[in-house]
Amino acid sequence: MLSREADALFWMGRYLERAEATARLVDVQYHAALESPQEGTAETNLLMRDAHTLWQSILEISGDELIFRARYGDIHEPDLIRFMVFDPDHPNSVVSCIRAARRNAQHVREIISSEMWETVNRAYLELTLNWDVEKMLATSPHTFLLDIRNRCHLFYGLAERTMLIGDAYHFVKTGIFLERADQVSRLTDVLVRGLTGGDYVLDEGEHMDTHGWIACLKSASAFEAFRKMYRGGITPDHVLSFLILDWDYPSSVHHAVSQVERCLRNISGSTGRRYENNAERLAGRLHSDLSFLTVADLHEAGLHLFLEQIQERCWEIGDAITARYLKR
Repeated sequence: MLSREADALFWMGRYLERAEATARLVDVQYHAALESPQEGTAETNLLMRDAHTLWQSILEISGDELIFRARYGDIHEPDLIRFMVFDPDHPNSVVSCIRAARRNAQHVREIISSEMWETVNRAYLELTLNWDVEKMLATSPHTFLLDIRNRCHLFYGLAERTMLIGDAYHFVKTGIFLERADQVSRLTDVLVRGLTGGDYVLDEGEHMDTHGWIACLKSASAFEAFRKMYRGGITPDHVLSFLILDWDYPSSVHHAVSQVERCLRNISGSTGRRYENNAERLAGRLHSDLSFLTVADLHEAGLHLFLEQIQERCWEIGDAITARYLKR
């Protein structure tokens, strides 16, 4: 496979996963903000700040707060939704990510299935020709954002159903899961900080915002699966264990990293304890580290520092993949 083809497949997967994650996050935080009371109620000042914090958390997770404030100034709901969903000049907006995924799909139309191409092409055309922020807010934001997520999920399913299980398939999956590990570590870092008053620890007797922890799980599409796993209710440590360390949930950081390692090994053909290149070594080392950690270890290391290191190690894995397979 040519490096440019591997590059297009890898980034097609990453961009679609980023679009799906952004649409989901905006959807969850939008509806959480709606639960805040309107002006004139007794707790307006406190809860309006809470709504503002919800919107700001989206910018912190994406790392784009400075760009947003340079363009729009203070945070207002329509401006933030326009920036995160519809802004063609913002590289991490939903429309920009789907456009980039479509551009990469064009380069590999002979490799991916026609159904995969039609799905990403239709998603881009529908989003750019028929929608804007005013129309979205005037109709049903949840339905609109859910449709974007479903189109991404359809693409994932078509990749499983219609692609040959070979290098092309594994490059797409590598991009998806590496992006997922990075996104979940980011949202866990920002949202847990907000839910614990900034110190990442919920002390005994400190108020627990159950709705906030539910929103945190929903931001990773993890709420229903979490309830099946932990029937005794929500605790901060259970949420952290599920989002970061769980072996079996597809959106946990641990599972995503394990899939990155598996895909890289399938591409190189390495087996057993041996690794063929630096990308495999870095992914395997991160997978091994996550496999033997407990929530107590996360607190001892410092949750914020630990999650920042996860993001840095994901970047290192991405750089190693580029150097080994994608550099032209």
